[in-house]
Amino acid sequence: MASSHDIVSDPFTVTFIRVKAGQLIKRSDFTSSDFEDLQQDMRLYLLEKAHLFDPDRGNLESFVTKAVNSCVGMILRRQDRLKRREEKKAVSLEGTMVEHEHEITALGDVLLEDDGQRRTRACPKSGIEHFELNEAVEHVMNKLDPDDRDLLLSISEHGLKETARRRGVSWRQITNTRDRLRKEFEKAGLGRD
Repeated sequence: MASSHDIVSDPFTVTFIRVKAGQLIKRSDFTSSDFEDLQQDMRLYLLEKAHLFDPDRGNLESFVTKAVNSCVGMILRRQDRLKRREEKKAVSLEGTMVEHEHEITALGDVLLEDDGQRRTRACPKSGIEHFELNEAVEHVMNKLDPDDRDLLLSISEHGLKETARRRGVSWRQITNTRDRLRKEFEKAGLGRD
């Protein structure tokens, strides 16, 4: 019988939880700052359920997948409940009148683009940041083998499955290569932002 620690620290578990947290932070109701918290919630849930794992009835990967997916479902339902709370009700920016500079005006006329970005927690990059990011990506791409570079360009244009189909290899091979190449970008400081 595997211990709770063995289940949570298994390399498959660590990777799977990281992937699931990465998927969640791409949703509008989460941000990249939630990444660690989401991973922690999933690990905690898995620790609570670890006593249910029976190696005679199934393998560790299946158990972890089922448990983590169940946790993700609970996290998403919790987020949906938070959105439905009364104090989270949306108001019309055009129909809500406010006093601004001694005049009554629509709230939408007073708000700036920065206000919307602060509300959605979006932090757009400046022109300089875009330039530096493009330069860093180009630098890493130039260091890659031409085949790897072509593979990444194909993935970005056609997606994983279509790239695998066009190259006549399995989706898993494409995914493994992509993950290997991702490490090159992370070494250059182009991580999860």
